[in-house]
Amino acid sequence: MTAIRTRLLFALLLTMLTCGSAYAQVDLIGTWVGINNQEATDRGGGPRAVDYTGIPLNDEGRAKALPGIETKEPAFGVNAKWIDPSLQERALAAGCSVVDQTTVIGTHLGELIRRHAHELLSRGEVKRLMDGLTESHPKLVEELVPKLMTLGEVQKVLQQLLREQVSVRDLGSILEVLVEAAAHSKNTVHLVESVRQALGRGLVHPLLDSDGALKVLTLERSLEDEIIGTFDPRARSSEGQMVVGQGDFLRKLVESVKRLTATGSTSALPVLLCPSPARYHVRRWLEPILPRVTVLSPVEIPAEVRVQSVGQIG
Repeated sequence: MTAIRTRLLFALLLTMLTCGSAYAQVDLIGTWVGINNQEATDRGGGPRAVDYTGIPLNDEGRAKALPGIETKEPAFGVNAKWIDPSLQERALAAGCSVVDQTTVIGTHLGELIRRHAHELLSRGEVKRLMDGLTESHPKLVEELVPKLMTLGEVQKVLQQLLREQVSVRDLGSILEVLVEAAAHSKNTVHLVESVRQALGRGLVHPLLDSDGALKVLTLERSLEDEIIGTFDPRARSSEGQMVVGQGDFLRKLVESVKRLTATGSTSALPVLLCPSPARYHVRRWLEPILPRVTVLSPVEIPAEVRVQSVGQIG
């Protein structure tokens, strides 16, 4: 926890130090992108280069025509370049998106916080949120904590929601779901899946395309049956830990998702459909390899949403 906070403070310090500097722009994950003037070169800072004003977020083929320094766009990890300010109009004409340094740093900081929000949510912070809700929902808080769940159990659920980029701003609605769900089971997977299903409309809306359709990847029936069998409730502990069955479906799943998304836009990846409660575990499996792939359960999708399959995994 301390390490994450230190990293965020360090990133903010770097932002203040590098804004307006001609010596270097920095990828806050730790990769330095050389943008050196003559003074920096004389001090051993590397080959001379002019200042660059932005990163074009573009298709690789079009980017090759633009001279610059290869890098990765911080939020989505797509290929990008630092380019000379004089090339900005040319980049725009080629269909590239050009972003200035301040926006790049701000986006990167936002992404860093978003990815680690679940680690920053301490028990004390959860207590503060609950206390703030006591004024508007006193009976709700009293009914849930400590009668049905401990503060630590509520923290676990909220952390997992944040880990999956689910907003916990509407805490009242989340607690209402937990009151109902915890009466049947305190299993973390059960509680998280129950909240997600209740918040389904809010989860799905940001994923819709311009035509209001939801593009999804589906599982072949044999693979879906294998996943469901692996995550049989009888094979999990009370904490939601899974007991992995035989087979190589995880490898097939990862390879298939990578192949089907390789030609698409990295910033607009299709959604993988997987039945609950297996969805929870599949999302955890994919997280370190394909962190930007969203995994939805069919029951989370509102009935009026048009679902469009763009590929099948098997």
